[in-house]
Amino acid sequence: MLTRRHLPALAGLLTLPGIARAQGNWPERPIRVVVPFGAGGPTDVVARLLAEPVGAALGQPLVIENRAGAGGNLGSRIVAQAAPDGYTLALNASSPLVINQFLYRDLGYDPATAFAPISMLTTGPLLVVTNPRLPFATIGDLVAEAKRRPGALNYATAGNGTVPHLATEMFLREAGIQMTNVTYRQTPDATQSVMRGDTAVFFDSPQSIQHVRAGSLKALAVTTPRRFGAFPEVPTMAESGGPAISVEAWYGLLAPAGTPAPIIARLHDVFATALKRPEVASRIATLGFETVGNTPAEFGRFLAAEPPKWRDVIRAADVRLE
Repeated sequence: MLTRRHLPALAGLLTLPGIARAQGNWPERPIRVVVPFGAGGPTDVVARLLAEPVGAALGQPLVIENRAGAGGNLGSRIVAQAAPDGYTLALNASSPLVINQFLYRDLGYDPATAFAPISMLTTGPLLVVTNPRLPFATIGDLVAEAKRRPGALNYATAGNGTVPHLATEMFLREAGIQMTNVTYRQTPDATQSVMRGDTAVFFDSPQSIQHVRAGSLKALAVTTPRRFGAFPEVPTMAESGGPAISVEAWYGLLAPAGTPAPIIARLHDVFATALKRPEVASRIATLGFETVGNTPAEFGRFLAAEPPKWRDVIRAADVRLE
């Protein structure tokens, strides 16, 4: 005799053949990859670089859609609310997935439950850069000067609540020093401020290594616990006499929560394979990143472990967005 408690299971059994057919035929049309940042940035470059080999492997094109706004929340919300059918993905970064929940009143999605992780695609350190004319050879020198003159040194940021800003606040707290935040609209503006000598230091993107090698900037350290393969000459924070903070700049691939496991597995396989192509890895290295391609479970564990770190930094620094 069927009772009310049998109905959910029965409904699931009735829909299984349709789901199985949909997964078996997937993909039957182009796949939209939402990048919640503007065109031309490293997230966008990585997405477009992978689109061709992944599309060829799947037999359907990947259509890159830039939906910038609200610190990445707008594009992330679009994916969170999309049908979990494998036809809408997000190529995303740490701010919308980890940090913004502590800065905005309402994201329009819950980062912990709205997405199915597929893979971390790339990772890289931030580069702590200064003007070559300043007398800082190491992070230790910078810390000593900041302790001698509390608040006198300026540090650049490209927006409050961004990863470079919060990484700097983490560093200041761990080193026990004070510096003054000078905020610019975009990363290139902040980088240029250090080149001019208007600010003393900037926790810059990995791409700034090109300015270091050109002599326009001096790299004091990377923000990862180990030296980085793309620029092994740059020491770690600890090696440079500073606190051993750990901050990565990374990009990852996600689908809406509820996307069938076979589709997630297939997406992971084709993206991980594309990342191993020499021309792809080489191009990503020029951006200052290295390829990852870890499993959905590994990426999920990473995403779950990150929020407390940034929550504590934001609270300690009293960072707020109006």
